[in-house]
Amino acid sequence: MQRIASQIIQRVNLLLIPLLPGFALAGNSVPDDYVTGKSLMLEVRYCECQATKSDSLPSDLLPSFLKDSDLLKVSVSSENKSFASSSDLSIGYELKAVEGSPNQFQFNYAGSYTTSNGSRAGSGELLLVQGRWVILFGLRHDNETGSQYSNVAVRLAKPGGS
Repeated sequence: MQRIASQIIQRVNLLLIPLLPGFALAGNSVPDDYVTGKSLMLEVRYCECQATKSDSLPSDLLPSFLKDSDLLKVSVSSENKSFASSSDLSIGYELKAVEGSPNQFQFNYAGSYTTSNGSRAGSGELLLVQGRWVILFGLRHDNETGSQYSNVAVRLAKPGGS
């Protein structure tokens, strides 16, 4: 009798073992749980569309660009050298806090963006002010059928907002 009970318990255990990973993962975290309070988000937007009006500031992005562009987010600290990529965009960057200016950062970058009309690239060094968009590189090509655009813009934001 004890042997039969032991075999039944073994079979039940064998049936329940595959369910254990689900129980172990039930309380798992979400990706945003890995963003620390000291982190900032580097947001990179890229699109084959117009980013700004020709008579506006480079930081005044069009609502249509913000709506239609793809977004790549990377958690960064105030001293960070890294690389991020998606299927169309690759960017290597270095971020350094500007001493005495808590919301300003020196940003060195090199990136490329592959569009339906070829590849665009840019590199440089600029000053990023937290919450303010800056166009890294882009192109406007006028032809008989109209204008074609491709743009890459970046900003530093607090996690979950600007």
